[in-house]
Amino acid sequence: MSDQKIDDLISIREAAHILGFRQSAPIANYISNKRLKTYSKPSSKRKWLSRAEVYSLPKISAVKQSSKELC
Repeated sequence: MSDQKIDDLISIREAAHILGFRQSAPIANYISNKRLKTYSKPSSKRKWLSRAEVYSLPKISAVKQSSKELC
């Protein structure tokens, strides 16, 4: 992977934040379902994601209101 692409890699936690998730479990599901590909960096044991691939996924919608709030 080129240096430019290495600079474009983000952590799973950052990807969760970008997509509006409070935890990283949904990102792990995207990885296991092959909707996101993981990458590695030299001298790092962590899994990294492409920022462009994360931004290409649909974001979750705003928090839904409960039926009590609608009345």
